[in-house]
Amino acid sequence: MIRGLELLYALGGIDDSAKLTQPLGVRMAEFPLDPMFAKMLLVSGDFGCSEEILTITAMLQVQNIFFTPRNQKIQAEKMKRRFSVMEGDHLTLLNVYEAFQKYGKNSRWCHEHYLNYKGLVRASSIRKQLEKLLKKFKIKLVSSEGDADVICRCIVAGFFANAARLHATGSYRTIRDDKELDIHPTSVMYAEKWPKYVVFYEVLQTNKDYMRDVTEIDPTWLYELAPHYYQYGTENEIAAKRAKVGD
Repeated sequence: MIRGLELLYALGGIDDSAKLTQPLGVRMAEFPLDPMFAKMLLVSGDFGCSEEILTITAMLQVQNIFFTPRNQKIQAEKMKRRFSVMEGDHLTLLNVYEAFQKYGKNSRWCHEHYLNYKGLVRASSIRKQLEKLLKKFKIKLVSSEGDADVICRCIVAGFFANAARLHATGSYRTIRDDKELDIHPTSVMYAEKWPKYVVFYEVLQTNKDYMRDVTEIDPTWLYELAPHYYQYGTENEIAAKRAKVGD
């Protein structure tokens, strides 16, 4: 409960009295989504990437966009790589959705590319609903025109609390709480060289704690976009965090 309120406060959704802020908090409350998604969507117009953030948000509401038949694992993985981008899972999902639209939302095309047709149709429906909310709040609908950094910065503006750094042990540690995490094997980043800093959508707990839907970030974005969240800790901890940013 306390952590949830702390996050809402950090997102700008509530004030010192735990009341919804105007207009941000009130608008965030109208979204049928996690507050981090709501914040990311509401600031996406200012970042100049609301079209892409709408798509990414909608895609993350659907499980298993990629499917892997038991006897076609190699083919499915090769096809997945065709959509993959170096920035990570969020922009990979964006690529998938844009290709789905480009090829006319074709079910046969999805089957040939090992994509979940029903899931993509659902993501398209969710996107339309979210777009209506952005229009209601007069958030400008604009594309980043291929600028990946703009999109990634906007993701950080909503998901700064889910940031982690690569530790000397080979696993990640959350920056705020020092919790140990690994990249989930389904991530497009799993088989690549792991970046030093990432943000993630959620943690999946099995035999390990895995980050799902991971994107590489510049750590300076955390202090630029959420200095109020990362200034806590002992003086030594704060100094160490700032030193890491300068690495």
